Amino acid sequence: MTISVMLDSNAWNFLFDRAIDINHELPPEEFAIFITREVEIEICAISNDGKDGCDKRLLKQYIQDSVALNRVRTSATFGFAEANPAEGPAAYGGFGQATLQSDQDRDWYKREKTQASILGKPKKGSGLSGNQADAAVAASSFHCIVLTCDKKRGLISEAAELGGKVLFLSDDHLASQSLKQILFSMGSSQETEFKAR
Repeated sequence: MTISVMLDSNAWNFLFDRAIDINHELPPEEFAIFITREVEIEICAISNDGKDGCDKRLLKQYIQDSVALNRVRTSATFGFAEANPAEGPAAYGGFGQATLQSDQDRDWYKREKTQASILGKPKKGSGLSGNQADAAVAASSFHCIVLTCDKKRGLISEAAELGGKVLFLSDDHLASQSLKQILFSMGSSQETEFKAR
């Protein structure tokens, strides 16, 4: 059985900055790597020049190469065209592109705290509303292991407190164990098989 891993958009920056080859570190025969549709949208919105003026083209190339080499799959929730906002990217997938939302995911999105975090938020540069990607990543933590650098108080940290499997990436974690070893120890404590949705 493979261990399913969901990458938050900021995890890519961490992996790139440390020149971690995920094909070597997380081989496809042992790990199934996913991104949510919302994270895919955020990745597509990365401009060539960062807010701080630094060149982001190498980061974008690293992500594109990693996605292709590792067969990173996009996870999307099924929804008809009307479910997507009139203005902005299509976060929901159609037939053959997505799966129905699980009961656990529906329960996550119905929570008052989740609703308050995503409804009525202004759109970001990606076209998604604030916390929309975080909500999707957080929901996936109940089905697989999430890799993120997002340590701020919010939906992902709440999911971790509620039993979601979240690895908050840091150099301290990697000082004593490889990423692969850490994920094996997290994956062995509970089944983490995930199907693209």
